Amino acid sequence: MLKAILHGKAGRIEQNTDESVSWSSLFKAREDLLTSTVFERFAYLSDAVQACLLGHWFKSHHGKPTDVFGEFKGITYWPRFSLHQASLSNQVEPDSIFHFDLCNIIVEVKPPTGGDQYLVQWQREIESFIQSEQGQGKDLYFLAIGRIKPADASKWAKPLLDKFESLKSIAALEWSVVTEQLVELINEESAGFNLNLSKQDRFILFDMLEGLSLYGLQISPFKWAELKSHSLYNLSLHHDVLEGNFVELVAGEPQPFTMKSLWAHSLKTIELHSVPSYFKNILKD
Repeated sequence: MLKAILHGKAGRIEQNTDESVSWSSLFKAREDLLTSTVFERFAYLSDAVQACLLGHWFKSHHGKPTDVFGEFKGITYWPRFSLHQASLSNQVEPDSIFHFDLCNIIVEVKPPTGGDQYLVQWQREIESFIQSEQGQGKDLYFLAIGRIKPADASKWAKPLLDKFESLKSIAALEWSVVTEQLVELINEESAGFNLNLSKQDRFILFDMLEGLSLYGLQISPFKWAELKSHSLYNLSLHHDVLEGNFVELVAGEPQPFTMKSLWAHSLKTIELHSVPSYFKNILKD
């Protein structure tokens, strides 16, 4: 389905009774589609690449250092937990839960152009999971991706870590950081990863990047800042370097550089049979 959407072959989907939207537009508006596109593929990656991704995502964390998660067991998507507070009970639905033999990770996703992360949602998801049977007996980690400021993450983490004993660490990052890491992995730009990616891992990572491209994220290793860092000549109609190069190209005596002379020299390289008859007459003159 992802390939069909990327190549404009998925068609449109009915929305309301008298309008339709493209699948690509729907993708940009729905965080659930982003969750499934990226994390369904995470489950098929090798253990080494999974560990590398998680280590990078929890690099800037709050709480206990996070470097060992254990063996990957699977992912639960959009689980529902009951949150019991006083005499009330409400349903809470995190985006996904990553299950490892040593811990669980709650993952909350916001699209790059969607709504922001907010503290009440984090607290409800953490508390309802801890109250559930799944939340017993293992350490818990929380990962928020998208629409979160570092200052907010730092401010929110402390009261949550203080309140919930089994919650060991909280990490929050933007999708641009995730995307940059995937690009570096595929292009082997970072020696720090020390990974010998298999063909399968490369295909999966590239699929994840293509899914992220639907949200306007840069999936190319080329950066505008790198282009601007190179020393390039500022060209003008009277540029000394261009004049010098032009003089070397003109046979015979050096000629002054003018737009007329440059145009005349350029015309000499054009085959007459390759241009319309109207221009042939001009060139012959």
